[in-house]
Amino acid sequence: MEETRIRELDGLRAVAVLLVLVWHYFGVPDGRDYWLWKALHVGRFGVDLFFVLSGYLITNILLKNRNSPTYFSSFYGRRALRIWPIYYVMCAAAFVGWLFRLSPTLFDTNGVAGWTYLLGLQNIAIAFAQNNGVYWLGGTWSLAIEEQFYLLFPLLIWKVPPERLLGILLVPIIVCPIGRLIDSPLHDAYGWYVLPQFRADSLAIGALVAWWRLYRKPSETVTLLVHKWFNRALLCLPLLWLLGAGRWSVAFSHTIAGGFFGLALFLVLENRGARSLQILRGPAAAFFAKTSYAAYMIHHVVIYILFAATGQARTLTTLSGVAITGIAVVLTFAICALSYRYFEMPLIAYGHRSFPSVNRRPVHPLI
Repeated sequence: MEETRIRELDGLRAVAVLLVLVWHYFGVPDGRDYWLWKALHVGRFGVDLFFVLSGYLITNILLKNRNSPTYFSSFYGRRALRIWPIYYVMCAAAFVGWLFRLSPTLFDTNGVAGWTYLLGLQNIAIAFAQNNGVYWLGGTWSLAIEEQFYLLFPLLIWKVPPERLLGILLVPIIVCPIGRLIDSPLHDAYGWYVLPQFRADSLAIGALVAWWRLYRKPSETVTLLVHKWFNRALLCLPLLWLLGAGRWSVAFSHTIAGGFFGLALFLVLENRGARSLQILRGPAAAFFAKTSYAAYMIHHVVIYILFAATGQARTLTTLSGVAITGIAVVLTFAICALSYRYFEMPLIAYGHRSFPSVNRRPVHPLI
């Protein structure tokens, strides 16, 4: 499944990981009443941007190769070699830490069974347990959603005629925010955030962008309309700060964020190569994009270990806390750069060699 790399998407991926890291490193430590929490809590929407990008990239690959004789083997082989190595190294480390009781804070399961992490079902277990589960594997709930998406969506693309996909993709975009709203008065602190029926709208938005660009002829009218809606969404962004993280407000805030990122993605793709998007194609964006997966997986562990090792309370209200947090940022990306160069990149290359794709039919617009 060979794809021409769109460098601007690296820039969007870099934005996503930086949103998440800035939120976790600088927004979270001092709690909801601190000004940094209130200013940076929108960083949690970086996960929505990851979902939109994943929905686009995966759908684009699947639709372009739906007639390939190696459709399933190429897709699953490459995905496994990209995601599983780091993921299961982290799982193995968590098991060792739990087995030898190295750190209850890092490795206790908190009622989330270890086997659910092995099967990619931890998001469901987290929703039942109503806690974050194993801190060491704290961010993997979103990987579980993506793996559940990978499990079902390729079969849907393969079976359903392209002309029927539009209606199917609109369903989660409409249903998910309604589901979050219905769930908001319930005693559910986690399910609305970690279960696919509440988060699939962002994946569907990205998939819709891929479908539209492949099966609709380029239209200046559509591009102008998207640009108009993007400007309106831009004006709505302050609502993400004003709404905060209240249980009722997330029904709308994630919809606003997902819609904004989807519109931004469409316009970036329409204007790829433009001078105005140079920053998304630059070396800094490429670096953060390459290291984004590993950084997402380990950043919370790095900062915890650094503060624990120095015996300092995690805070940004002291000079030492700021210094340790800065060191954590540098160390996180240094580790991830080494991981990408010597661990991830060789496996990605091996995946492309071992799971080639033969696409025999080009994609033609339906209209």
